[in-house]
Parts: sequence; C-alpha cells; structure tokens
Amino acid sequence: MPALTGIRFFAAIYVVVGHDLPWVEKRVAIPLPARNFLSNGYLAVCLFFLLSGFILSYTYSDLAPGVRDFAKFWEARFARIYPVYLFSLLLALPFQFHTLTLNSTLAVLLMVQAWNPFHPGLSGAWNYPAWTLSVEAFFYLCFPFIQARIGTMSRRTIQLLGAGALLVCILCHTPTQGLGIWSPSSFAAVPIPLPIIRFPEFLLGMLMGNYFVRFGSVARRPYFALLAILASILCLSITAGPWVGIVVLPFAVLLYSLASSRDAITAFFSHPMTFLLGGASYAVYLLQLPVRDWVRSLFSRTTPFFIQLSAPLTPVILVLFSILVFRYLEEPLRKTIRRGLAARL
Repeated sequence: MPALTGIRFFAAIYVVVGHDLPWVEKRVAIPLPARNFLSNGYLAVCLFFLLSGFILSYTYSDLAPGVRDFAKFWEARFARIYPVYLFSLLLALPFQFHTLTLNSTLAVLLMVQAWNPFHPGLSGAWNYPAWTLSVEAFFYLCFPFIQARIGTMSRRTIQLLGAGALLVCILCHTPTQGLGIWSPSSFAAVPIPLPIIRFPEFLLGMLMGNYFVRFGSVARRPYFALLAILASILCLSITAGPWVGIVVLPFAVLLYSLASSRDAITAFFSHPMTFLLGGASYAVYLLQLPVRDWVRSLFSRTTPFFIQLSAPLTPVILVLFSILVFRYLEEPLRKTIRRGLAARL
C-alpha cells in the first residue's frame, strides 16, 4: 500500500512547519484559520500512531503467538527504527550535551523517556521529537500480545471495539493530551502524555488494519480520501483546544480510504517521488531539530544575508538530507541488522 507510505511525508512536514510557526508569525500576518492549522501541526503525531497500528496489523495479521515469532517482530522493529534514532541523538549531542544527566541519557538510549509519570520533563530530553519513538516502543512491546487476541475476534467485536477506541480518542482528547502548551523555547518543560494515554489511537489503527485484512475488500471508493483530507483540514483550521482531537475521525477515514481505493488521490500518494519522500519521512521527523541546530550554527558563521536565509532554507535542507539518510543509512543498516539477527537464529 504505497499510498500509506506517501502520506507519511506530508504528516512529517506538517509537524516541521507547525514547529516553525513562531518564526513565521514574526514576519507575516497570518489569518486565524491558517494560524490554527499551523499551530495544530503536532496532531500529525496522531496520524502516525493510527498509521503505525494499521500497517503493523496489515503486515503481521498472521502473527503466531509464541516467543520465537514475537522475538522476530521485536527484532524487525529494532532494525527499522533504532539506527536513525541513534543517528539523531548523535547529531543533537553537541547542542544538548550540557542538558543531559545520567538518568536522561540512559532513558533516551533505552527509549523509555516517555514512560515515567513522575518525571514528564524527561520525555523531551536530548532530541525532543524522540518522545514519540518512546511511545511507539511501548506500542511495539504490546503489539504481539494484542494482535494475537484481535486475530481471533469476530467482525462484530472488531467493529464495536473500533467504535469504542474512536470515542475514547475523541471524548478523552488523547491526541491533544499535554501538547497544547508546547513552547519552542522550552521543549523539555512541556508535559508529554504517557504511552498508555495515546494507546487508544494505536489500538484504533490496529483494529482498522485487522478489519481491512479480514473483512475489507479492496474496491473503488471515489472521493472518500479527498473528502477525508478536506474534513481534516477543516477540523485543524477551525477548531482549537482539546476538541480539535476530533480530527482523529477524518484521519481514520483517510487511512482506510487510501488503503482500499484506487483513485487519483491514491495515485498521487503512490507516485514514486511521493513514495520516496514517504520513506524519508521518519528521518524528516526525527532529524528536524538537530538539522535546525546545525544549520543555524553553520550559517551563523557566514554573512548576515545567509544568516537570514537559514530559517527558510532549513526545511529544504532537512528533506534533502533525510532522503540521503534514508537511502544510504536507514535502509542499508536495517537490512544489515536483519541479516545479522537472522544469522544468529
């Protein structure tokens, strides 16, 4: 389903642009709907959690319960996410070294920085966007056990659980928990939700993925994806505060539509260039702050003209650099780690 890879880039760049809103506001008068839309960029993380649950359930729908199969799943996830995760930490280290303690260093390296309810500020340590990978690590730990159970459920049960998970996401405002007070000048001071708070979003994606594999036939559903995109933009533009989390509904419709339809929207997100950008989206998301810091540092040693260009050029440099990281670091290391783990077994 290449369209589900392609859309990841737009979600990642939405987060990046949302983080740049303070810089834009100082230079351009932004209409309120546009400001709302940009300030809600962090909600793309909800789309990532839904997508993660959907894709994993689609890929591992036949996952057998057992230590060996569970271990293979965890090894595959480690090979997929940890190389770029560690690379992002190395890039950020020169700028964050003075903020690190032994506890924060170990927590981030072990990907458990968002698991501590008594120290929420720890979540933003070292490389702020990495908190979502800590949450994902918790999801990965739980996934095999839950997938084995969902795989035995009836169609009706999956539908009811999916509706329940959707209602929990909306009524409990899970997509907005702790992030509405994000401040670009104080990343670590923002309370980040525990993984269990964001779990309904991942579970909804899992239920959708299982339903798609077992009961959802691939068919033409023209305009569903387009309508879901328009509804998402509308929610993100006119809604503020915790109720903006209602966007989880059009997000869910969008993902299922892209997986099941064969229309122009799906073709756009499946285009080879979009697919490449989607592949690089993980690096785009995780490297956004280290790249910004490096660009600022390097450009600060040039002329005032280039210093002014550093901010608008950063997203372009980030995307180009992320493509290189995806092609020549992420994918090769993933394959190497998988081969090494397979040889050990």
